[in-house]
Amino acid sequence: MTGPGAQDLLERAAESAAMTAAAHAAAGGQGSLLVFEGEAGIGKTRLLLEARAISADAGFRIARARASELERDLAFGVTRQLFEPLLRAGCDAGPDSPWEGSAAQAREVFTAADPAAPVGDFAVLHGLFWLTVNVGHDRPLALLIDDLQWCDTQSLEFLVYLLARIDELPLLIVATMRTGETVAAEPLLRQIATDPSAKVYRPKPLSDRAVTQLLRHELSSDVHREFALACHQATGGNPLLLRELARTLTEEEFTASAVDAGKVADLEPRAISRIVRTRLARVPLESVSLAKAVAILGDRADLAIAARLAGQEFTTALESTAPLERTGFIGTEQTDSRVRLTFTHPLVRTAVYNMMTLAERAGAHRRAAELMSAAGSDPERVAAHLLRTPPAHDAAVVEALRSAAASARAHGAPAGAYTYLRRALDESSAGEERLALLSEAGQAALLVDLGVAVSLLRQAYESASLPRLKAMIGYSLGAALLYTVRTSEAKKILMESAELTPKSETELLRHIQSYILNIPVVESGRHEDIEKLLTDLRRLPPEGRVGSRLLDCIIAYHDMMRSDPRAGSRALRGLSDGVLVRHANGESPMVCGWITLLAAEKPQVSTSLEAAIKQAHRHGSLRDATVASLFRGADYLQQGFLDDAVVMLREAVRTGKSANAVIALPIARSYLAEALLEQGSAQEAASVLTEEDANEKALAPAYFFARTQSPVLLHTGDAQHAFESAVACGRCCEGFGITNPSLVPWRSDAVWSLHVLGRGEEARAYAGEELELARRWGSPRALGRALRSMATATPKEGMEFLEEAVEVLKQSNANLEKAKALAEYGAALRRAGRRQASRKPLHEALDLASRCGALPLVKRVRAELAAAGGQPRRTAVTGPESLTPSERRVAELAAEGATNRHIAQTLFVTPKTIELHLSNVYRKLGNVTRGELSEALAVPARRRAPH
Repeated sequence: MTGPGAQDLLERAAESAAMTAAAHAAAGGQGSLLVFEGEAGIGKTRLLLEARAISADAGFRIARARASELERDLAFGVTRQLFEPLLRAGCDAGPDSPWEGSAAQAREVFTAADPAAPVGDFAVLHGLFWLTVNVGHDRPLALLIDDLQWCDTQSLEFLVYLLARIDELPLLIVATMRTGETVAAEPLLRQIATDPSAKVYRPKPLSDRAVTQLLRHELSSDVHREFALACHQATGGNPLLLRELARTLTEEEFTASAVDAGKVADLEPRAISRIVRTRLARVPLESVSLAKAVAILGDRADLAIAARLAGQEFTTALESTAPLERTGFIGTEQTDSRVRLTFTHPLVRTAVYNMMTLAERAGAHRRAAELMSAAGSDPERVAAHLLRTPPAHDAAVVEALRSAAASARAHGAPAGAYTYLRRALDESSAGEERLALLSEAGQAALLVDLGVAVSLLRQAYESASLPRLKAMIGYSLGAALLYTVRTSEAKKILMESAELTPKSETELLRHIQSYILNIPVVESGRHEDIEKLLTDLRRLPPEGRVGSRLLDCIIAYHDMMRSDPRAGSRALRGLSDGVLVRHANGESPMVCGWITLLAAEKPQVSTSLEAAIKQAHRHGSLRDATVASLFRGADYLQQGFLDDAVVMLREAVRTGKSANAVIALPIARSYLAEALLEQGSAQEAASVLTEEDANEKALAPAYFFARTQSPVLLHTGDAQHAFESAVACGRCCEGFGITNPSLVPWRSDAVWSLHVLGRGEEARAYAGEELELARRWGSPRALGRALRSMATATPKEGMEFLEEAVEVLKQSNANLEKAKALAEYGAALRRAGRRQASRKPLHEALDLASRCGALPLVKRVRAELAAAGGQPRRTAVTGPESLTPSERRVAELAAEGATNRHIAQTLFVTPKTIELHLSNVYRKLGNVTRGELSEALAVPARRRAPH
């Protein structure tokens, strides 16, 4: 095997074995991440070299990157390092182009993007994911990243996105991370290191024995034990310090004898800066100046620019590289007809960088920015230097930083845009320019840090004088305040903004009003002024524009909360034609429209949510993707497709964490816990609920995440606390004015808890209330559940209520609720002595429960069938109607001739997921082949006869 010699991997057998095993697994399609964490010089980079050798021997395509302090604000800087050499190498053309399909969304990461058409951060992450898949489609891929602690935020977000899917990819990621560094992206680093697919190794210092072995190799001589012990004590067993010490020992003509052991401590081997200064003192001044220029410019510095920064002719600089290479500090490479210089270790760069004073460094960075700008460098690379200069109220610097912010936005990097604009604010003075910067920075911060966004937008709001401009800023500020549940402030700002809006600006006014009406959704209590506004706005004729549609959605939500059956039609009007999906995807008033349609069981909600997911993947942000996945998962759950629901809700939780979507996360976890409970994973359901932190609970409307706690507690056998939890949820609903049992069915949860506790009279009261409200609202699922609850509370009349529940749900798509009603009805018939009559509804219940994947219900129905003298089928139902929505879409696309990779890109999943879906499809359709899918999908369901 090629690569580092054995002396470079002393006492690293466990780490080497882990890399070999991970490479083998990745070659088989199960990827993983290995992280080597430790102090500087402990040998992490050497392990990365070994990973490269192992991957090369296994036939991997290899991409490498090294993060640096200078470029940690450069959007997707590490991602570019990884993929640009591969793209330059020629895999950018032909039928297997890496840009095939969704990967094209990531092109702007590697090119000069159009600021007028920015791509959402989630769309870019999704595109990068498919770029990764495409690059590795014909052979496994290894991504090797050094110094992850300095990685830019956007590349870390990309790693998080990859890790959520890595176990289905032929991908090996190996990264190193230095301890003891203060990093701004610590939450992302922690998320990466604690991911289930990640394994973290912490290489230990070398032992006395290994130190002796290394010194023998470096010094090419025998080493006395006392001398080796002195070196071990001086370096702490740090391999880098040992090598530098050995080099110094050679230069100072020391012998490795016991006599010289006492002199080792005098060399101060831990001070890398001292070693660097000592060696640089022996090279020409031109070489020192060039080294400082490279320290300013960072890794892979262009020699031509480094020469100008050092004040040298190119030929002089080229001659100056040789002495630097001899020191072992700097290496050179030639790419694209350019000579590039890189320090051999970040510690060396830091030492050279620190040889300059603060004033020298600031001046050099400003000069570097000028040189790079003149050379046509990426605006963000230019800005990376400007970030390291003190403010000087320079208009040119402000313009350069704004240009970099526009570039970052176009690349789908809102955090980068915010960073550049925040620095531009320090550079600007008062006046219109500063007002514009405050507004721009505040808008960028809306997707990065809502607290910062509020601060910046408030300054802009207070500085603005023109009514229309002030109203526009107030709209954004009010939304940010609302998202952070500072509702009284939000109300004040939004009301003021509505008053300031010119009468001709109807569209802006409708946007503002939609957010005013959103306030009672997140804050309980009476809002008489908003109620009056709501009454007035209900009378507005439909206008068809975005603002009017947002109003329709939020008004519909208010009507739905009060069980007004007209709410569904208004929500449909707001969400029709996909206008909001294209222009306001994920905005809070729009989301309220989805929730209303779900409560009303309108099938159009599925179409709207699918379009929203597609829009988020192609153009949208992490926030857009989170809310669309969340409510598509809720839709699947409501229809009873539990497997699809769990997949979608897990995705919502993952993207919600990346987006810091503190309002959406507890809601997603609540629905996920409910789906898991129905699947029979009660322990995991309880665990999912406990993941909510205090901040999330403080921001999200409590009635959403409280709704699942009672069923989970009841399942664990704690009926008393389950009842108390249901009642507490009810009190919360009352505070918000929510009566609709389709939104939060807390009364029926109370009924089932009271039934277990033997408190029948209380149960009947709650059941009666819910049934009355459900009849008023009229959706089959809510009414069927209320009737089932009433049957539990009134056993004598239970058969009548269950018959009605079965009839009500007959045409509903709420398959799980339908299965529960059939199961209860069949059980009631059996208990009444009508065993034969009970078998038909029980068989139907079993079929439906099996399709839903509701294992506890399947088990319960099987027991009832056995007690009724029936023969429960031992195999699942088959045929087209047994397919879940995801399986059917996969089957239809495969039947049309699409490849697995094309299907995966169309449905926003991995190719391996498509393989699993197709395996289920073939089995459910009677072990058909791919070529027989069209015919099989057209055949009515082939039910197997009961055994």
